[in-house]
Amino acid sequence: MSMYTVRTPRPPQPKPKPQRRVTAPPPPRRPPRRKPQRPVNWFAVAIVGAVAFLLGTLGFIAVIGVIYASDGNLVAFIAPPTPTPTPIPRWMPTYTLPINLYDPIADQTITWDVPGDAWGEWIAMNLTEAPNFPVPLDSAAVRAYLNTRQTELGAARRIDLDAAVAAVVNAAAGSAATIRVYHNDTQHTVQPGESIISIAWDYGIPYPYVQAANPGVDSLSIGQSITIPSQDALLPLPVVAGKRIVVSIPEQRVRVYENGALKWDWSASTGINSSPTWAGVYQILSHEPNAYASNWDLWMPDFLGVYHPIPNADFVNGFHGFPTRGGSQLLWTNSLGTRVTYGCILLSNDNIAQLYAWAEEGVVVEIQG
Repeated sequence: MSMYTVRTPRPPQPKPKPQRRVTAPPPPRRPPRRKPQRPVNWFAVAIVGAVAFLLGTLGFIAVIGVIYASDGNLVAFIAPPTPTPTPIPRWMPTYTLPINLYDPIADQTITWDVPGDAWGEWIAMNLTEAPNFPVPLDSAAVRAYLNTRQTELGAARRIDLDAAVAAVVNAAAGSAATIRVYHNDTQHTVQPGESIISIAWDYGIPYPYVQAANPGVDSLSIGQSITIPSQDALLPLPVVAGKRIVVSIPEQRVRVYENGALKWDWSASTGINSSPTWAGVYQILSHEPNAYASNWDLWMPDFLGVYHPIPNADFVNGFHGFPTRGGSQLLWTNSLGTRVTYGCILLSNDNIAQLYAWAEEGVVVEIQG
């Protein structure tokens, strides 16, 4: 027996094919369950929309405001400019500034007291402490203040704004300023029995001045309106403060005042009825050591011119001593206290010498009728 076993080979077997796994189809899906829909609340939608619109509009306006405030510079909105330093506070005076207004016609003084916080704004520089006076004032601010306050004087009176501003600025808060009050022209309605002469006498204006203010008016009728010129036309010079001469025609006296106190009280003589001394408020206009009146051939010592009886006339009425005629004859030496002159005011030679030296041109003369 052989040591080897002979095996008969098997014929090759075919490889089995991989079998496909058959998956069962998934079960059919149920349709999802829909939640029941709520109805839309259109009122709430409207409210929300309105609020959103309003907020958007306000935001837009705010942006425009920032642009406008920054003069159109959008950078100001993003990066505002560095703020300027706070200015140093101005020095404000703690006392009032008096402004004195003087009416020479009425012999009245009106004082406007300007408080410190008001006139302190007139100072033309930014002072931080009390300055040395005078201080510079802003003339435009002074003018605005005076222009507002002059309405307190009424329609009949006014101030000269240019002169008033200059007076206040020149005083410059170092002292009180004095301003002159002026009178406006007025209208008069003619009453029964009146004439131009009687109307002029009542207003204290020589009647030729009233005639000149109403050209073409030859006669008057009741109810007619005529112009009465301002009495300031008879005070052409700057007024001398603190001096005043008062002439009383009814009493035939002259009283002289200095700083409100009676200085002299003298007997005097005024014009006769046919050539009267005209009542009114005037000024000393001139000094003549010995004036000549050609109409009456009179020489008048220590003559002080007071007013022109006729506008733009060459002659003038005034004060004088006893006149002479023919070089030696003295007139009216025994007539003081009676109406004897041709319109002037007569004083004794001693009294007129004193007045001549005391009364400079511009002193106010009030003649009372």
